Amino acid sequence: MLASQILAETFARAGFWVQSFPEFKAERRGAPISAFLRWDETSRIHRRYKVQECDVLVVVSPAPPSPEILGTVRPGGLIVLNREPRFPHTGPFDIARVPASRIALENDILSSEGRPMGNVAVLGACVRLLVPDGLAFLEEAVAARMSGAMADANVVAAREGYARCAKQHAVAGDTPVELSPGPEHASARRRSRPLFAVSTTDSRGNHTGTWSLDRPVLTDECTACAVCALFCPEGVISKNDGSMVVDYLYCKGCGICEVVCPVRNAIAMEPVSA
Repeated sequence: MLASQILAETFARAGFWVQSFPEFKAERRGAPISAFLRWDETSRIHRRYKVQECDVLVVVSPAPPSPEILGTVRPGGLIVLNREPRFPHTGPFDIARVPASRIALENDILSSEGRPMGNVAVLGACVRLLVPDGLAFLEEAVAARMSGAMADANVVAAREGYARCAKQHAVAGDTPVELSPGPEHASARRRSRPLFAVSTTDSRGNHTGTWSLDRPVLTDECTACAVCALFCPEGVISKNDGSMVVDYLYCKGCGICEVVCPVRNAIAMEPVSA
């Protein structure tokens, strides 16, 4: 994952030993992607296995992280969120927020589908929190990985992410995060999770709709022609009592239904509310 590689290069330029590697899940648009970064100030890193628990969790997606993901953060750790409003939860960790998606929109850093790519803005926040004197190293790493106008725009996004990052303080209305049903001790949580991710159920046991950033909303213009159901790669659109229905538990927000719909404005892709 590019963001992890850029951050690893930033740490390396700051004098750390680093190790970065990605983890790809389902090879389909909308599927979650993870990347891991280890850094050490004193010695080389010889570990060659997946990170099960982390000191810092960086969430590039604007969708809120699940309790399962939050449970991978060690007590006393840090969570960095791509988020403008408060994250209305609290736990045994610090929380920082940065409006990375808005920064990307303001600087016209968009994917081919027009979605804001706030990864570098999030990196600016990470550097401020972890290596406060490292902004120049981040700018150099971005310039080394990108070129032309894209590099210039992302350097600006990195600076703005650095400047607009804020630590969140707990307030009375925050809800405690249920990290796991069992004991709270870290070693107990480790024992409760398998070493390798193995499932004995099929994919219907996973509510993959939580991966989505956008979701299709059917308007009054819909004629229930069912073309969207024909082309939906997940099979989550169906006709019920003469109307089309979307199963949001499994819709990944790919937007194919909006593209193939023959009726203007019958389907609108809207951001998933946090």
